[in-house]
Amino acid sequence: MATQTATHISTSPVANFFAGFGAALSRGFVALIEAGQKSRSMEARMHLIDRLNAMSDAQLAELKIERDNIPAYVFRDLYYV
Repeated sequence: MATQTATHISTSPVANFFAGFGAALSRGFVALIEAGQKSRSMEARMHLIDRLNAMSDAQLAELKIERDNIPAYVFRDLYYV
């Protein structure tokens, strides 16, 4: 026995409006979440820069970091210097 399935895609203006509105709302929430994550990441990086700047030159040498290269070290995953 063969079975048939029918698919119906609504093309009404109201359905299109709500589909577009839902997609826009979803994109807005994603952008908001990503902005929050970037902000927390930047705060963590700035905190690391502060901690490294507070270290002595001897402590930085143990980590093989020169004081002038602290920002490059902290942002090494984002920028190739």
